[in-house]
Amino acid sequence: MVVDRSKLLGTIVFIVLFMGGVTALQRQRWQTLFAAQDEELTQQAELETQKLASQVQILQNIPALGFRNLIADWAFLQYVQYFGNREQRQITGYGLVEDYFEVIIDRDPYAYDPYIFLSTSLTLYTAQPQRAVELQEQGLQSLSPQLPPNSFYIWRQKGVDEILFLGDYEAAIRSHEIAADWAAQSAAPGAEQAAQSFSSTAEFIKNDPENPQVQANAWLQVVASAQDEQTRSIAIEQIEAAGYELVQLEDARFTVRPKAATSTSEP
Repeated sequence: MVVDRSKLLGTIVFIVLFMGGVTALQRQRWQTLFAAQDEELTQQAELETQKLASQVQILQNIPALGFRNLIADWAFLQYVQYFGNREQRQITGYGLVEDYFEVIIDRDPYAYDPYIFLSTSLTLYTAQPQRAVELQEQGLQSLSPQLPPNSFYIWRQKGVDEILFLGDYEAAIRSHEIAADWAAQSAAPGAEQAAQSFSSTAEFIKNDPENPQVQANAWLQVVASAQDEQTRSIAIEQIEAAGYELVQLEDARFTVRPKAATSTSEP
């Protein structure tokens, strides 16, 4: 059988063009579908955020009637769900974080756990380190070395924020000194060792505030208190940027050490 090459070539070209047109049409349909899904997700995220904003406003204004701590607990649970919904936060941002912590600190400054979240949430995700320190200061006015038992860690966290995000080393020294003093008065487990550590940190900052190890050690505290992997990753990156590396000890704790010098000589 003799094959007409010109017809065969024409058929092949037709098939290629046809399949290309089908593929382009399918791509257009998929793009339209994904765009519609993205728009729907955006609308849902914005509506959900508006609803949460209304709920926070109610928590800010509702009479306590003797249930201040319950209002604070509810606000904290709402915050955890809000912060943890990363898909929606990538669309709407973290604008309600400050509002949640204003409710929590105002209603129940004695609750310890929220302070652990407050600093990194406001500082790293809403770029408000000064507001984080202000809320910590507001809460600390109601606290004492014994109430809550680990309150000295809040002073230490405030000092870390003053080092990393405000560059206020004098305030950081004072915060670490108060943290050491409160730890010395506390009966909490590990308080004695904490007092020694905070006092040493204050002296170290006094003697050499520009030492990159000050920054590395401060970021190490962020690693230790991080409540999510993204925050932990940010802290590790900053430790490495300061010329240090994170090292795990035998007791599962972490420390930092200078990066090993990389040799550039030929083997």
